Amino acid sequence: MGHTPYGYRIENGRAVIDEKQAHQVRGLFESYILGLSLKDAAEKAGLKLFHGSAGRILRNRKYLGDDYYPAIIDKAMDCQQ
Repeated sequence: MGHTPYGYRIENGRAVIDEKQAHQVRGLFESYILGLSLKDAAEKAGLKLFHGSAGRILRNRKYLGDDYYPAIIDKAMDCQQ
């Protein structure tokens, strides 16, 4: 398996939500949806990211949940709609 996305950790072979990091991920999505730039949304969420890294988080469909990763955001926060 590849890199574990920010907001998750692996326990006993399963992806689980890291609540502290997930709170920051949700904050990034919320701030971006409200109109902040990628870099400003990341800073407001407490993440030290450049716009490219913040954009990759916003495009990562795993945050919606799948067979392996539990959902951190809901479909209303999906920036890919």
